[in-house]
Amino acid sequence: MNSRERVVEALNLREPDRVPLFEMHIPPKISSRILAKDDFVAGNTELCYDLMARGYDTNKLNERISEELVDLHDKTGLDFIRVPGAYTKVKEIRRESEGIWVIDGKRYRYSAESLWNLDEPRYYDPDDVLRECHQINASKVDEAVFSILRHIVKRIRNRLFLSFDADGSWGPIVSNPNLLLSVMTWMYTRPDVVEALIGAYTSQAIKIGRAAIDEGADAILMCVDYGHATGPWMSPAKFRSFVKPALMRQIDAFNRKGAFAILHSDGNIAAILRDVVDAGIDAYQGIDVMAGMDLKAVKEEYGGRTCLIGNVNPRIIEFGTKEEVKREVLRCIEDGAHDGGYILSASANISNNSNADNFLCMLDYARKIGRYPLGLQPR
Repeated sequence: MNSRERVVEALNLREPDRVPLFEMHIPPKISSRILAKDDFVAGNTELCYDLMARGYDTNKLNERISEELVDLHDKTGLDFIRVPGAYTKVKEIRRESEGIWVIDGKRYRYSAESLWNLDEPRYYDPDDVLRECHQINASKVDEAVFSILRHIVKRIRNRLFLSFDADGSWGPIVSNPNLLLSVMTWMYTRPDVVEALIGAYTSQAIKIGRAAIDEGADAILMCVDYGHATGPWMSPAKFRSFVKPALMRQIDAFNRKGAFAILHSDGNIAAILRDVVDAGIDAYQGIDVMAGMDLKAVKEEYGGRTCLIGNVNPRIIEFGTKEEVKREVLRCIEDGAHDGGYILSASANISNNSNADNFLCMLDYARKIGRYPLGLQPR
């Protein structure tokens, strides 16, 4: 069974030959150590920006990223590549100061794999947002964004499982803190604006997702972050009213194209998880252990309806001993892998981690004890 077949079996809630392995984002420090390559660019956003600022050709950069991602997954034995959107040409890109970049006239801070718009408006006018929704609905997909995906598809020929990001229902909102605050207020004062905004973002995500599937993506990964450390951003009632219909639209669109719809969310989303699963997701990635999500409980409640991905504690990967890493892997496989429908990964991005030895230990031990039928060792 090859990697792609292994992941497909798990997503179909069956038992493959072994538990598949995935990671949302492998930090550059770990990637460089594994491949013994100091100038590793895949996932190294600031290095890529620096190269672009010095005139490095974006086509060559995207090709380098695609080659590195395949080499990294082959070297580690990971089964599933989260393919990033490609870098596209910009008019202006320069470093203003440490961590601060100016891209086409706007200032951004890069921190922990996220790019924060420093020029985000402090306040949003709801009527201006409604007008922006019309522009979003009329926009077209930039085909250049699929360059890395095309390179990888050409190279691996269905050997590894591929996902591509398209965030529609909530991801673009939660990525802009001031917009998030406005939207949470408008749910009570201007529900028409919230519905229009989520609808526009969802329609755009569907355009991107469908195009990515045509390019060869096996799944669309919806990175939405519906929750924070103690619970969802909104009540279950508001989730059902505003977000769930949009999520269902995306899932239906991607499934109709023959692809899987995978949802990633950090945070504690226990209060809305039933609605998330009812919407029809093929998999839930994250299961944020640091926010209190319990893999065993989620498996018991929803394991027969959706594939589960994650729950390994990133702090143990970074700071634990080898024995602690093994115990954590054993816990996750015991709690999540029985009867299939489980893929092992960290519960949240390990974007700041640098402990390559523990990361490799996690993968090696999962391969050792994760073969079906499961023959788990005692803790």
